[in-house]
Amino acid sequence: MIVRILNLYLFLKRISRKIYLDLVSEQYFWNPPFNYVQSITIDNICDYLKINKNSLFKWCIIGVYRGDEIPKILKKYKNLKIDAFECSPKYIKNLYSRFKKNERIKIINKAVTSFVGETTFYETNLNGNGSLLPLGKLSQTFYKSKQTEKFLVQTTTLDAYYKNKEIDILWIDVQGAEKFVLDGANETLEKVKAIFIEVSINSGYYKNSVDMKTINKILIDHSFILVLLGTDTNLTGNALYIKESIVLPDKKI
Repeated sequence: MIVRILNLYLFLKRISRKIYLDLVSEQYFWNPPFNYVQSITIDNICDYLKINKNSLFKWCIIGVYRGDEIPKILKKYKNLKIDAFECSPKYIKNLYSRFKKNERIKIINKAVTSFVGETTFYETNLNGNGSLLPLGKLSQTFYKSKQTEKFLVQTTTLDAYYKNKEIDILWIDVQGAEKFVLDGANETLEKVKAIFIEVSINSGYYKNSVDMKTINKILIDHSFILVLLGTDTNLTGNALYIKESIVLPDKKI
């Protein structure tokens, strides 16, 4: 009898362990680390900033693609307005159509970079992977990416656009061209409270793309602290930075 009970116990223990491991394994796929960082940023950014959610007024998204995150952000923060930058002709018409009746969203058909003018935008066969940079070897090898089109697009800088405007949150998803955005934002970064940014440990997915080490140094120099990081197995993902004075208000300079 005791042996049977022990065998049953060991059997149930193995089954429970397998179920647990299966759930953990599945969790990675339905909520991978990079997506977790995005969800936390949308849902809990005010906790990091130590403010009431009604105190959030301006959110800027650069590289908005289809704008799938926008409805959730607007629902969460009732006083918030969003500036959404997208330069790809492939998506801009749908964005205008999708949000044309929402006065809380402004769609801006420009690329954000380090200068005001115009430049080439490279579109690929993968949705949402266009960039101001041509494809690199890693993207072609791991994702079978191919350049399909290229367009001449209008550009602006964050400093030019927000010269006399306020901004709380900066969201950057520009496929390797993040440094261009930051280079044109020296004054704007002094006003921003938090930055959600796509990062890559490697720099070979796009030609001359920036790696996380460089992004981290730039943002540290502007008094930001990394508080969240989630990458996929390819070492690309998302990061959240918060202004140091908010995270460590009592730190002596």
